[in-house]
Amino acid sequence: MFLTQYGKGWLAEVDKTVVGFAIIDLLGNNIWALFVHPDFEKRGIGKTLHDAMLNWYFEQTAVAIWLSTTPQTRAEQFYRQAGWTAAGLTRTGEVRFELTREAWVSLNHVVK
Repeated sequence: MFLTQYGKGWLAEVDKTVVGFAIIDLLGNNIWALFVHPDFEKRGIGKTLHDAMLNWYFEQTAVAIWLSTTPQTRAEQFYRQAGWTAAGLTRTGEVRFELTREAWVSLNHVVK
């Protein structure tokens, strides 16, 4: 029910096996999850899920989106390389990232 009312989810499959997934929360303006199985990292699956999510999100709204992740992880590096801006730490010590529609478009992404 959450996905149909407040967001959307994506699955990545290889040979009919789920190898990654992503969930975006439109109501909370945040990425709730983006995970790729370790055996399938470095194949562009995370980037494909990430880009699909953000293209869909910014077609729905122009409100900036945020996420948080553990510092000094591959995830933190991934989001920095993808153009997200670090916006401090959450109260639990995670790095908070933000991304505006304008920043997304400036990275050569087309939003309808």
